[in-house]
Amino acid sequence: MGHRRSDAVPNAEPWPAERTLAVAARMLEGALDEMTLPQFRVLTFVASAPERAGRIAAMTGVSRPSLTGILDGLVAKGWVRRVEVHDDRRGVTLEITKSGVAALGQAHSCAAARLDTVLDHLPPDERARAVDGLDVLGRAMREHLVARVAERTGEPTR
Repeated sequence: MGHRRSDAVPNAEPWPAERTLAVAARMLEGALDEMTLPQFRVLTFVASAPERAGRIAAMTGVSRPSLTGILDGLVAKGWVRRVEVHDDRRGVTLEITKSGVAALGQAHSCAAARLDTVLDHLPPDERARAVDGLDVLGRAMREHLVARVAERTGEPTR
């Protein structure tokens, strides 16, 4: 006997924040269409500025071997290019391509649309509080990443 739709997602008690984040990540990945969530994370960092693979790995929390696989997929799709670093035979800088910018823009639009669909279930005042909360969480996450990268690379935080 199958579950009724209302039984499948219990709503009697609030979800803890970590469960909400896990479900949100899954919803985001489902909205991305042609891009995986790891590709989205990596492409977002590559788009912010050309970076070396080691720094991208540190910023995204992805191991170097996993990053290589993600980058191979991004390069195959034409969204990222590897550029040799002058004066460093082993060094490679990662740059986003025009089609990568377009793909990332599409991914952001899809993610925003999914978030809007979810937030449409809240009254306007709670919706605004939820968006404000996400902004604060985003700030905290960026500061955490800056500190983590500085710790891993020995670079100053500011």
